[in-house]
Amino acid sequence: MVVDPTEKGAETSAEAQSKKAAKKQAKDAAKAAKKAEHRAAAGKQEDVQEESEDYSAGKYGQPVMIQSAEKFPDRSFVDVSQLIRSVDMEPVWVRGRVHTSRSKGKQCFLILRLHRDTVQCVIAVNDVVSKQMVKFSG
Repeated sequence: MVVDPTEKGAETSAEAQSKKAAKKQAKDAAKAAKKAEHRAAAGKQEDVQEESEDYSAGKYGQPVMIQSAEKFPDRSFVDVSQLIRSVDMEPVWVRGRVHTSRSKGKQCFLILRLHRDTVQCVIAVNDVVSKQMVKFSG
């Protein structure tokens, strides 16, 4: 019986390819397992974060549509164009829409816009503002 040398080389190259394929599959499986582990760990961290007490609950969220049915005599709104620096750090009510928002860590920068006027606002985590409120704002 005569053995063709090309057949023998084909068999060894096929074996080498199958070994490479097996290695590649094992490597991909290890990567997938590692990714799943990281996702599970991240999910647990988010669950712990969500379980923390939201002491700002009720101060943010999707409000009902204002139809001028209820009046707020305790709130005096200031137009964005009327804001001046000499407010002496007193809280003011501003009506406008969110033009841009950017979250970074425990802060969120908002640009409120009314017509052509804009004002930049900063929301930061403190004893009144929770991390969930900052996350909602961004």
